[in-house]
Amino acid sequence: MLQLIMSLFPIVCLLVCLLVLNLTAIKASAWSLLLAAAIYFFYFRSGSGIVISMSKGFGLAIFVVLIIWGAMLLYNMVKETGALEVINEKIESSIEDKLIQFLLLSWVFASFLQGIAGFGVPVIVITPILISLGFAPEIAAASVLIGHSWSISFGSMGSSIYAINMVTDTEIGNIVLNMSLFGTIAMVCTGISVCFVFGEKKVLMKGIIYVLITSVFMGFTLYIMAYFQMFSIIGLTTGAVGSAVLLTINRISKKKKIEKEKKYLCGSKRAFGIGYAVMPYVLIVVLSIMFFVIDPKLQLCFDFPGYETAEGRIIQEENDYVSFNIFKFPLSIILMSTVISGIAFRSKKALDCQKLKLILKNTIKKCTSTTMTIVFLLTMAVVMMDSGMIENLALAMVAVSGDIYPVFSSFIGLLGAFITGSNTNSNIIFGNFQEIAANSLGYSAAVICAAQSIGASIGGAIGPTTVALGATAAHIQGKESSIYRKTLVPILVSTLILGIVNFLMLN
Repeated sequence: MLQLIMSLFPIVCLLVCLLVLNLTAIKASAWSLLLAAAIYFFYFRSGSGIVISMSKGFGLAIFVVLIIWGAMLLYNMVKETGALEVINEKIESSIEDKLIQFLLLSWVFASFLQGIAGFGVPVIVITPILISLGFAPEIAAASVLIGHSWSISFGSMGSSIYAINMVTDTEIGNIVLNMSLFGTIAMVCTGISVCFVFGEKKVLMKGIIYVLITSVFMGFTLYIMAYFQMFSIIGLTTGAVGSAVLLTINRISKKKKIEKEKKYLCGSKRAFGIGYAVMPYVLIVVLSIMFFVIDPKLQLCFDFPGYETAEGRIIQEENDYVSFNIFKFPLSIILMSTVISGIAFRSKKALDCQKLKLILKNTIKKCTSTTMTIVFLLTMAVVMMDSGMIENLALAMVAVSGDIYPVFSSFIGLLGAFITGSNTNSNIIFGNFQEIAANSLGYSAAVICAAQSIGASIGGAIGPTTVALGATAAHIQGKESSIYRKTLVPILVSTLILGIVNFLMLN
């Protein structure tokens, strides 16, 4: 019992720091890491092995963090050059049906942005656009938070996928295939929820038809990308397909002719058109496919020695503990796309030295705290895994829940995202936990881990930090409760549906 209590302390510390003491994520994760390391050193008697475990955590964090920096760099370039505004104007000028416009922006295009940058970018970008189109601030914020939440697991160039791969032994391809199934279910649930936020029962039936048709194509794309393990562009490509489908539905269903050329010509005052605006994203897809086909073998790997604690716990030697293909690594593809697009934008006089400095400044500002938080949390997760703390917690959860554990697995993911404000962080903390629980119950670890990640994905919509970001983007700071009134029930219901499906799949 004492071992269980000690194993629980780092998680409790994280909860108390975030929810009671209202500390920032970086401070909360730092205190939790210090506590976990102290417990491992003094109680579980790790000896000098604690240094090896913390080094492993740091090595894993570098892998995920580099993707985040690259994704944010690309986003800031697209934003500062005006490419993002060109894309937004094209969407706004092409759609007359308000419901399709609402779904496209909050549910699909926000998910497309999540595939590139993530970390609150869809909320920051789309919420003001919806407000400018006449939607109420709390509706705009809530719809984007809910709408793009299904895609968080597949966004940020696959950082959440790589994170759960780092902390589990289950073959990542199997996990992501199951994630594509749960992701499609979450996609439908969040799409219907967005329709309800838009107009409640009045437009629900019309909206459901749009959602189901679009989800068929997006779900198929999600599965295909998962099958071929093209993780870095899985969210981007699915969002792009969804955007194309909804635009096609709009073209078929519209009754009044939209003066596209007249409206969009106002964009001619800009340095470039839609072709240049989407160039970075097209390049990412093309380069990802090219390196997937060529399959260059240049690998970068990090090995770590094994050790034995004073208690007799043996930590195995880890060869290729952190390993990635340099040319297929998302950061490499993002940087290539950024450089090529940057040259093109400069030729159109949309990018100069002053803007480049601003892009770098904003990237550093946005990524620094996130980097430290992920380093602390991932190091804490490795310490808890090597010490056996995660195993103790998992076995206790299994003993309490028994055969109905699959119903709760998606809620565990949601809890992690609520606590940390991040799908990636939830996967880091609870990925190994879920794997151990699944194996001890005789369930498929791939299915349970997939439910973990998608539960964490939609749980991101109600994380306090994410909701605060939505309130800020909507200029209704201090009124977060109005957003929660529209997001809490749909997200909890969606999570329950995921849990039930998970249970049915495994029984």
